[in-house]
Amino acid sequence: MLWTTLRIVIALGAAIVLYLIAAAFVRNFAQAEAPPDEPDVTTLEDVDYRYRCIVCGAQAVMYSAPEGDPPEPPRHCREPMALIAPIA
Repeated sequence: MLWTTLRIVIALGAAIVLYLIAAAFVRNFAQAEAPPDEPDVTTLEDVDYRYRCIVCGAQAVMYSAPEGDPPEPPRHCREPMALIAPIA
């Protein structure tokens, strides 16, 4: 009888602790700041930048960039990717 009561008390304690942890997570999500606004689409220009990873050869294509300037190249395999398309 004592063992059964002890098990029930431990189970209730564990349930309360798990509930408090879950409530804290939900509270943190509710207090998160709003995502940033979308970038102004009018300042984006059509481009055709093609990048290739210098380590593994993976490729990425960028079709729009702010004011047409080539941005910092993306990183892959912890290295900057190389621009392979001509800038015209």
